[in-house]
Amino acid sequence: MLALLFVVGLAFQAQSQSIHIQGGLNLANMSIDYDDDDFDFDTDWKLGFIVGATALFPVTDLIDLETGFLFSQKGFKYSDEYYDDFWDETEITEVDVRLLYLNIPITARTNFNFGDNSIFFQAGPYLGFGLSGTFKSEFEYSYNGFSESGKFEGDIEWGSGDDDDYKRLDYGLVFGAGIEFGRITFGASYGLGLANIAPHDDLTEKNKVISFRLGYKINFMQ
Repeated sequence: MLALLFVVGLAFQAQSQSIHIQGGLNLANMSIDYDDDDFDFDTDWKLGFIVGATALFPVTDLIDLETGFLFSQKGFKYSDEYYDDFWDETEITEVDVRLLYLNIPITARTNFNFGDNSIFFQAGPYLGFGLSGTFKSEFEYSYNGFSESGKFEGDIEWGSGDDDDYKRLDYGLVFGAGIEFGRITFGASYGLGLANIAPHDDLTEKNKVISFRLGYKINFMQ
């Protein structure tokens, strides 16, 4: 709510063209690369949410600058299964990581109008700050009649130390497109993380998110 009020105040002070209150769904994932090429870590897409508000500021007749605050849920899922019938061995592992970021996009946006409706395209950088996060890990193991299982969960530790999970600062590029029907907007975007948020030297982890947002546009008198 504080972020939304700040965007509204910024819009009035700078005489912005409009603000967009929006919310929707994320499909989040993470690219994970180890220095050890023999280790393969393929992650799965995870469903999350995105909500916030952005303001439009006219730059030229064709281009607007869009910026604001978006609370974006990122993370990934991972699952691995191993079976060996000869040795009667089974190993199942599942990992679920959920990260909440405050994203500040700074994108150039252009609109193509047709009547009261329009199609828009946008591209530019974003800056993200990690706010909170959780992880959950489960495993099941059995071998020749012996079985063991376990579950671990907790909060994400932000920082750059050896005992931390992720660096708090994230940044990257975002590309998007959408359509406006009067005051209703629908858009889709892809956020490509460029920052290595892993605090360990032998590991590279970068966010990637596909977002689908539904919004309501509030116009201001110029």
